[in-house]
Amino acid sequence: MAAITGTLSKVTEFSGDYKVVHLTIVPTSASDTVTLTQATHGISEILTSIPKLTAGYDAALAGIFTTHSGLVITVATTAAAGTAATDWTGATGEILVIGK
Repeated sequence: MAAITGTLSKVTEFSGDYKVVHLTIVPTSASDTVTLTQATHGISEILTSIPKLTAGYDAALAGIFTTHSGLVITVATTAAAGTAATDWTGATGEILVIGK
């Protein structure tokens, strides 16, 4: 497991307390973590996170999934066979985070 940086790309605010935060990431292992902060990302609670693999897709890296606890997002990557990913050459991804 590696701690990776979620680079803030965009923040969209809606009425009330809700925000959508767009992050770009570079996965480096089968299970990485991204930690958000109120000061940097503008949210103090994650409601959901939606990942997308944007580059590096091949048989060794075919899927990306997220879970979260507090302000820490765990990013899991899988191979085409559904097993843990083994090669992240050229891999990039995005995470849309809905929070408040």
